Amino acid sequence: MKNVLLLLAGLFACMQMAAQTEGKITYKETVKFELDFEGMDESMKSMIPESQSVDKEMLFTASESLYKNKKGEAMEGVDLQSDDGSMHIKIMVDDTEDIRYKNFAKNEKVHQRGMMGKSFVVKDELDKNKWKITNEKVKYLDYECQKAVIENEDDFIVAWFTPQIPVKAGPAGLHGLPGAILMANYNDGEREIKAQKVELYTLDKKAIKIPNDGKKVSEAEYEKIQAEKEKEMEEMYG
Repeated sequence: MKNVLLLLAGLFACMQMAAQTEGKITYKETVKFELDFEGMDESMKSMIPESQSVDKEMLFTASESLYKNKKGEAMEGVDLQSDDGSMHIKIMVDDTEDIRYKNFAKNEKVHQRGMMGKSFVVKDELDKNKWKITNEKVKYLDYECQKAVIENEDDFIVAWFTPQIPVKAGPAGLHGLPGAILMANYNDGEREIKAQKVELYTLDKKAIKIPNDGKKVSEAEYEKIQAEKEKEMEEMYG
């Protein structure tokens, strides 16, 4: 009888662990606008939003994840012009659906993204995020979270992950920690991502689909195209 009870307890523990490696996390992603042009009148300054937020969701399993806008959500562009026509500010947001797929077992990523109205599907190896895990801990959404940091020439990123959800998944381009990432902060608030809700359940087998809407290119090819387009824009608009 004792052996039977131990076996049942073991099976229950395994079922719990299996449930914790699949589900959906809903995030709020906020980007700050830091625009301060010399000579801009105060009325125009007041019209520029300080930040913009969008709700995102991440479906995940132990081996895959899919990060995209929550249905019906999208960031909006900004188009402002001074009364005398001397200044025109335009922040364009491409309407191509931004989707990030990651496969941790195969060490690959697929990022569907737009550039000037054209859709691209960028496929490459997963980024090797060089995390430094600290001993600092907080409780967030009833999960014990631990702090990890990336610091390089371009970015200072602080992330909080929870070992209670033992997957490598994370929002945006973040991943590779021993637990799902629930919060992230880029460059002291330049960009912030915070989980709003965590739902653990077994996903439908077709829930995670690899994005496929656009021209297929590598990361290097996409960056080359982007640099060329930016140069064209500079020459056209200054």
